[in-house]
Amino acid sequence: MKFETMTVPENIQSDYLIATFYMKSDAEPDLYDWVKLVAADQSAGTWTHVEGETPEVIALYGAKVLGIYPMAGERACVTRIAFPTSNFPAYVPMIMSTVAGNVLGQDGIRLVDIEIPDSFLSQLPGPQLGVEGIRDLLNIRERPLVGAILKPCIGVPPEVSASGARKAAAGGADVIKDDELLSDPGYSPMTQRVKSVMAELKAIGKDKSVLYAVNITGENLVERAKWAIEAGANSIMVNYQAMGWGASEDLTRFLAREKINIPIFGHCAGMGAYYRSKTNGISTALSMGKMARLIGMDMPLVYPDSGRFGIDTNELVETHAMLTSPMGPIKRAFTTVAGGVHPGTIEYLMKLLGNDTILMAGGGIYGHPMGATAGAKAILQAIDAVMAGSTVAEAAKVHEELRAALEFWKK
Repeated sequence: MKFETMTVPENIQSDYLIATFYMKSDAEPDLYDWVKLVAADQSAGTWTHVEGETPEVIALYGAKVLGIYPMAGERACVTRIAFPTSNFPAYVPMIMSTVAGNVLGQDGIRLVDIEIPDSFLSQLPGPQLGVEGIRDLLNIRERPLVGAILKPCIGVPPEVSASGARKAAAGGADVIKDDELLSDPGYSPMTQRVKSVMAELKAIGKDKSVLYAVNITGENLVERAKWAIEAGANSIMVNYQAMGWGASEDLTRFLAREKINIPIFGHCAGMGAYYRSKTNGISTALSMGKMARLIGMDMPLVYPDSGRFGIDTNELVETHAMLTSPMGPIKRAFTTVAGGVHPGTIEYLMKLLGNDTILMAGGGIYGHPMGATAGAKAILQAIDAVMAGSTVAEAAKVHEELRAALEFWKK
């Protein structure tokens, strides 16, 4: 591999977006030339010289290779490439088209991260409420929030979902959401489900202190959001990867433009196609973390490191950091951990991630042997124990709901 001296523009931090790639190949004759081709392919050049490709055009609009860092023990490198922001608007689909574009169709290229200058970040929506806004809305200042995923997830009428919401809310759930599989089927029309759930929450005085994120995923997303809000929704949910980053970002921009301050729950359904490969696709922290935050998901779902959905501990921590660390003017998102969460996992997750999370359970609440209200209580009891500096095991000695949960899910 040969190295060359490159001229780095002085304005690289303000007028360029920097993408970090992991690149691995046993077939490419020269990794450095491969990196240069990637930079050319995704900006002002291509694999051969073409008419009009002047040095002036390349200087102004071509991507710049900032660094190539060989990996020990493998024929691979990490590289950072800077792309002029003058080439694309502050719109996530075009950002991804620029840095990922055609190159992710090649074997051995994985997009690890994107660094975006503050001047560009200020034009992207980000969460409308984020961590602080949701805490203000629910008046919960420090502890993690308790989340519930309505079960049964499909095949039931609105009244059953509403009853399930009431039970979880009565037990202390702060956020209740539809399953990603439930949107607007004939047996449970979306607007009717909103009305039924909100009526049950109001009946127990929880319609202002519990969020119900109704799944609006479907055709004409903005119109569907309007229908849900008109029906009384105080939160909405979208399967943002399935809908696409653009449609989801448009939804956030619409809410901001209309000054509709309700949070969006972002489900990552289908995102495994991006992150499961270690040598191709897009990193977990970028796909489920930073990009979800940039398009405006207030409560993006992240899988725990249980192994069921292919996330390891490092990826979970990195994704949480992408969602909650400072990012210029972009608000922090509320990391929502879901997928195999139950009272016995709470202490571990809180010690690993801290308190700015929503600890969300479906089976871990609705599968509780004493019922859903006890299931939500058990999770809240586990959270309160850790917040008090105790242990979940100690708390189980005085709380029968928590004790039953730990016994039931001890394996």
